[in-house]
Amino acid sequence: MPASWRAADGTRLGYEVVGRGGRTITCLHSLALDGSWFTPMAAELGSDYGVILPDLRGHGTSDSGPLPLRLAQLADDVVGLWDRLGVDSSIVVGISMGGMVAQALATAAPERVEALVLIATAGRYDDDARTAALARAAAARRAGGLEQMTPVLLQRWFGDGPDELVERARRQLGSADPEVHASCLEAMTEVGSFDLGGVSVPTLVLGGRDDLSTPRPVVEALAEAIPGAVLDMVPGAHLTAFTHPREVAERIESFVSVPAATTITTA
Repeated sequence: MPASWRAADGTRLGYEVVGRGGRTITCLHSLALDGSWFTPMAAELGSDYGVILPDLRGHGTSDSGPLPLRLAQLADDVVGLWDRLGVDSSIVVGISMGGMVAQALATAAPERVEALVLIATAGRYDDDARTAALARAAAARRAGGLEQMTPVLLQRWFGDGPDELVERARRQLGSADPEVHASCLEAMTEVGSFDLGGVSVPTLVLGGRDDLSTPRPVVEALAEAIPGAVLDMVPGAHLTAFTHPREVAERIESFVSVPAATTITTA
């Protein structure tokens, strides 16, 4: 069942823990969705894992707190949640925006990150990508802007389906706070500020074979920026961990090494 805690600034943040296995994986979701989208993948990972599913600020069951949001702040929230749960270190999986938060974690708190799995995410924005993200932020703030953007977003995220996930995402976008959405888009442009060359943990970079939002050259560039990173491609469009949870879980399981066990305490 979902639970909640208070961050250092008093903001109420939601999370869920799936399983009580000896290995801990923390999964960080994409823009506009929430941690529950990882539940099918967590089930595929099996009983060896305790999977932490935070709702990032302004998403799911979490309040936004003061705006604007920053990637470093979202990473600090994850560290705070680990402290709350008694987790010394964790494998970190992040998709899209969550992958950018994962990069912030790996550079700000490297001793807490056992391994890194970055899915459908970028290591930096070039000028065109930054301009486009800021334009989407401005459009989201306009009256009816997020509603107008929704069909394009859903196509980029899911391609041609599956319909039930598309409709679920449509409902979440329909209830999203446009200011939070815009602030997250602006925060995502900070992604190139992290020293990826200093990342020393085992890193797997996954791209969706049909991803038009973060195509193969972008994930290739990310893998090249992290020493020793492994690149692999999986079925699906941008949100491949949600549309193809079994295939992504199999890649994660085959990649991560066996660390010392960590027990998650009940908050």
